[in-house]
Amino acid sequence: MANHGPSYGLSRELQRKNDARFVLEEAIEVLYWIENVTGERFPCDVGNCETSNDVTALLKDGVMLCKLIEKLDPGCRVVYNKKPKMPFHMMENISNFLEAAKRFGVMEISCFQTVDLYENKQCYKVIECLRLLAAVAQSRKPHLDHPAWVVKIAQSAPRQFPEAVMRRGEMVIPLQYGTNKCASQKGMSPYGLARQIKPDPHG
Repeated sequence: MANHGPSYGLSRELQRKNDARFVLEEAIEVLYWIENVTGERFPCDVGNCETSNDVTALLKDGVMLCKLIEKLDPGCRVVYNKKPKMPFHMMENISNFLEAAKRFGVMEISCFQTVDLYENKQCYKVIECLRLLAAVAQSRKPHLDHPAWVVKIAQSAPRQFPEAVMRRGEMVIPLQYGTNKCASQKGMSPYGLARQIKPDPHG
């Protein structure tokens, strides 16, 4: 992880907001899910994680992430360094995982940046991306057992109306277009005089 000095001013305020959005319990749930899917264990006990630094330390090499996406999508083969030593090897693993996650169905706007994980910039985004990945996996394989925290993705249900029904809607003039009933500008000769609204005797 890169060594950065303390942040000040606006940068410090943004860092505090990012830290506040990180929930350790949710991160631990995701880590346990990764272990269950891959069938492998992290080098350290997931339950001992206390901060976002502990979480990113387990994921920053990208190896478990690449193994995860390969388990979720057996047809996907991710090229990654299985024993990365150099920083650029680890960041390349993370980048390859993100590309595979997009092909799997995770929206690009929901993916995190490589530095968000490797330098622990925004760990909450990493967890949100992995939770969405679990939701996509559930939508693809609903017959499998998934954790209770996985949110089911809504399926589209387009409605088709007959042409006759669509035409009837064009015959209705809504009140937003205005009405000339009960309102008259008669007698408004002085400037600023309020408009007199009186019932129409002729209906």
